[in-house]
Amino acid sequence: MNRAKVDTERDERAKRESLIVTAAERAAREEKTARLRALRLAVQSADEPASAGPKPPRRRARSTQ
Repeated sequence: MNRAKVDTERDERAKRESLIVTAAERAAREEKTARLRALRLAVQSADEPASAGPKPPRRRARSTQ
């Protein structure tokens, strides 16, 4: 049985490119998260004096057995 020729150079290049893309996507995601967190904190700090108190606790779902 003949085995297909493996182009290791092409495989290594594809792996490097995928790592670069993954790192860029991760950096963009972290940047977006930081930006949204800053916006959320700004809104909370501006809204804080107007709020009366903490949120009431959430009701638990009844378990059906």
